[in-house]
Amino acid sequence: MAVSVSNAQVVDFKGTWTMYDMTYVTGEGTQKMTEDQMKANGMSTDLFFMEEGKFKQTSNMSGSGTMDSYEGTWKIAESKLIITLKIGEQNIDVDYTYEFKENVLVLTRTSPDGTMKIVSSYRKKQ
Repeated sequence: MAVSVSNAQVVDFKGTWTMYDMTYVTGEGTQKMTEDQMKANGMSTDLFFMEEGKFKQTSNMSGSGTMDSYEGTWKIAESKLIITLKIGEQNIDVDYTYEFKENVLVLTRTSPDGTMKIVSSYRKKQ
């Protein structure tokens, strides 16, 4: 699925994207984790956007010390990227606003209560 974005740029989500930068924004301030910090702490997240809206996420960012893997689906609805993850017996929708510039996919998610925003930057793996 290709999606049109402003300036006539087309985003092709399909493929594997690796997170290299993450910023938390709260009322208390902003905390950024750089690529070097993530590597030094052995942290990683990969997003796999597949054909027919299938999706997989692997990550060790939960603090559990293990690599977690979730499968589900993805779709574009208006200006949102909606990823539905199957966690246990539940399907959980995670809504992102997205921006694509200079081959970087920037996903922004706001907590349900609006007190925290997470901005993550991803590069497409070759």
